[in-house]
Amino acid sequence: MKNTADDNDFFARGSSSWTSVIPRTAHNDIFLNADYASTSLGPIADWGHALRLYATMALSDNRGAIVYWGPDKVAFYNAKAVECLQGVHPFLMGRSYHEVFPELSQSLAPQLEHAAANGETVEMDNILLFLERNGYPEEAYVVGQFIPIRGDSGTVEGWYNTVTESTAQVLFERRRRVVDRIAAIPPLPVAETLSMFVDALRLNPYDITAALLYSFDELAPQGAANLHLHGSIGIPEGHRIAPPEAHLETGQNGLVPWFRRALLTGKPHVLKTTEVAIRELCEGISWCGYGESSRDLVICPLAISGNVLGFLVQGANPRRPYDETMENSIVDATRQMEVKWINAIAAQQAKLRELVLEQRATDSESRLRHMAHHAPMGMCQIGTDHKIQFANDQFYEITGHDRSKPDLSEFRKSLAADERDRSLQTAEGLLSGDTRIVQEIRLERRWTPPVEEHSNAAPINAWMHVIAFPLMEDGKPKLLMAYVSDISHQKWAEDVQTRTAAAATLAKRRQEEFIDVTSHEMRNPLSAITQLADGIARSAHTTPGPDESEAWRDVVQENAAAAGTILACAAHQKRIIDDVLMLSRLESHMLSIAPVIAQPSKVVANTIRMFDGEAEMTGTKIEIVKEESHGKWAVDWMLLDTSRLTQILINLISNAIKFTAAQPERNIKVVFGQLPQRPQQLDTPFGDVDWSPPKDPGRSNTALPELKRDEEELYLYFYVQDTGLGVTPDQRGRLFKRFSQATAKTHIAYGGSGLGLYICRELAEKQGGGVGVASHSGKGSAFAFYIETRAAPAPAHLLPPGTPSSGLGLLPGEHVVGPGLANAPQPPPPPDGASQQPRQGPLHILLVEDNLVNQRVLAKQLRTLAKCTVTVANHGAEALGILARTANWRGGGRKPLETSKDQAYEPATIPRVDVVLMDVEMPVMDGLACSRRIRGKEAEGLLVGGGERLPIIAVTANVRREQQEMAVAAGVDSVLSKPFTVGEVMARIGEVLGEAGGRWR
Repeated sequence: MKNTADDNDFFARGSSSWTSVIPRTAHNDIFLNADYASTSLGPIADWGHALRLYATMALSDNRGAIVYWGPDKVAFYNAKAVECLQGVHPFLMGRSYHEVFPELSQSLAPQLEHAAANGETVEMDNILLFLERNGYPEEAYVVGQFIPIRGDSGTVEGWYNTVTESTAQVLFERRRRVVDRIAAIPPLPVAETLSMFVDALRLNPYDITAALLYSFDELAPQGAANLHLHGSIGIPEGHRIAPPEAHLETGQNGLVPWFRRALLTGKPHVLKTTEVAIRELCEGISWCGYGESSRDLVICPLAISGNVLGFLVQGANPRRPYDETMENSIVDATRQMEVKWINAIAAQQAKLRELVLEQRATDSESRLRHMAHHAPMGMCQIGTDHKIQFANDQFYEITGHDRSKPDLSEFRKSLAADERDRSLQTAEGLLSGDTRIVQEIRLERRWTPPVEEHSNAAPINAWMHVIAFPLMEDGKPKLLMAYVSDISHQKWAEDVQTRTAAAATLAKRRQEEFIDVTSHEMRNPLSAITQLADGIARSAHTTPGPDESEAWRDVVQENAAAAGTILACAAHQKRIIDDVLMLSRLESHMLSIAPVIAQPSKVVANTIRMFDGEAEMTGTKIEIVKEESHGKWAVDWMLLDTSRLTQILINLISNAIKFTAAQPERNIKVVFGQLPQRPQQLDTPFGDVDWSPPKDPGRSNTALPELKRDEEELYLYFYVQDTGLGVTPDQRGRLFKRFSQATAKTHIAYGGSGLGLYICRELAEKQGGGVGVASHSGKGSAFAFYIETRAAPAPAHLLPPGTPSSGLGLLPGEHVVGPGLANAPQPPPPPDGASQQPRQGPLHILLVEDNLVNQRVLAKQLRTLAKCTVTVANHGAEALGILARTANWRGGGRKPLETSKDQAYEPATIPRVDVVLMDVEMPVMDGLACSRRIRGKEAEGLLVGGGERLPIIAVTANVRREQQEMAVAAGVDSVLSKPFTVGEVMARIGEVLGEAGGRWR
């Protein structure tokens, strides 16, 4: 039988069934319904292997991801990318990149061609896009990559484009340049300082589309103009919105009335240009940036401690919303202006004294003192004797210095130790002739970030921004003046941003490494499967003659060995996929623990049975050892989440087989037992287990019921002992971590994704347990774990008649589950006597399967290997019609279950069906609907099976717990997940029929 990659539904040519793995969301429906047939990609059913893989990968990517495929670069993308595709979504889906982004296509074409030739990634840094978000084209920036991806031909056939919006960072840097330019203005006269303010505002024409800067003269004569225009941007001279002079208290021209409103609040005041009065005032303005009228005009009063310095008017970016970040950038700029304005005023104090203080000496001195004490920064004066002569309250608050100690040597103790020498050199330099210094200095004072999520973080050193200069008289410094502002928040934010960027870079690198490893682990066995299947297929053309029986035997043995290897490769791929899916559920917090009544010994035995073929192929001996428990702790039935327990055992046993395969002695022991308390020490042949520190020391299995009054805790422990290479003490520290293996060479020598032990740890800790290891390098290892559980009685249908309750507070047969499955339906127990009557003759199986390949293969194996009678139905409706013609039907002359109109059936023309193997996803009628109809007819007495109930086993790739619950609710007795072997099918049939120890095992 030909067995190629195309036999897999995912890779089946001409079939779109591969899209069944894609979650059905509104966005994914747009992807699936796009008209690819009219493009170079062709119909979605004809897509090649590589394109299907890239499509599923892109739709699963948690980043924005776009795939451009083929010479026309036809696009499809995931829902996350829509955030960066506003205005072109869903138009872009299934269309050419050149058609949707013609300008960007031309600019990037040379880079993409060069990268395609060399297999290099093209980085996109802050690409400007205009996205329709709030009813207008909003300015946005994205960063990402164009990663060349290869098709089935092995050549570059497309691009994997990751996109992340970087608008916030670009706007922050652009707006910060204005603030930094203002902060860098040297001490100058007021007029020159104001002129440089306007020059600094011109650096950002996109966010400052127009501007007006007015100064306020509080010393102007009564009735005279006290507002003076010092500069403008984008506003023609003589425009009515910008009168050269005005009176603040009484003026009605220009924006003066709104100046008064802004002064009352002391905050930026926003005017909407859509208002008639404002729109008329703005006519004739030459808007900078995009040349569009701003939607918002912002008026900012410039004042310190109630002393008005002036007003700044600026037009806001018309292609960005006026939000908190824009307002903060405006506030930052105005604060710097106020500081520089004060500096300029301070530089002119000598002249002001000569002109003004003669008349208002006392009043002016009082005002300056008042301004200093209420300034938004610290101020101080230091004499040539190295003592603080004056400092305001803000100075002492910012520096943390004791105001009772004016000596500069004492002040230096308030600085961080590594800053003190630099501070001394700075002071000496200023006293020796240096004109001015600007520094950021770390303080000894501790500062705690003022946000709740960082409230538990350790306090950090506070920071201050210092501007210091000497006051000169007769060419000599008379004293030093300094302004200090607290920049602790800014420095902390910069540190957080740096650490966040580093963490994002590390996460990206780890994700790329994970994709590489997973791809490698999936492709290697796929290559082996392809080659072995090709060898089996070719053996039909090179077989010996009919008389060469020995040669025929060799061919059969070679094909059997190849088939065994294919099964091992498929099992390896399944484990990799299970690990990836489990990691996804863990990281999305969708994993729940649902305990049911089970026997640990049976879970262990069933798990080991999964490795029979692999163990036989590698010559590995696997042994089960149950350590004895005594007294009331000798419990056989417990509350366990069997699927999570099986997952941990599978990962540990598969690791043990892998690492012992090359050893001369290949022995594995699975040891388990019970303890009444959490195991602090666990003795193994390699010494005590070194337990991995848990993430939550107070963890518990919250899915378990609360302990009853006389009930005590119960823990179940396991360890998998092997004769492999062992691990060194240094290597142990790298175990049980995400994407981590014992050494960097482990993946090269043994493969693996580095997820197995991490998943074991997560699953164990979610069940109130932990993981650990004991090992001797060169001799072997024992990987251990334990979980919290509860004792439980055996289910009622497994107890002999008259058996009393176990005394554990549960009635026999009570089905205890965790909170996640409290209302989930459970399959009924086997009917009385079902497990007592051995079956005679071949088993009659009704196989309901729509896939012809799966149908043909499974039916043949059941007939030839299991010696069963098999009847095949293509969908649920056909299965119902077949059942109506079997000995199971008791409907007499009544119309059968689901037939077409007046079609008649002769009863009992087909032998009695013993069990139904039911696929779930089928046309016409799916498996769940069919199961409901069967149970309905059983309730009416029209259909019977063994024990008055026809056993139904669902065979499906839908293996999530919610999907299994839906199947059980529909009347299914058991769920068998694909892929599976005929041996696993027969074992499950034996369990359902109550013959697990008999002929069907």
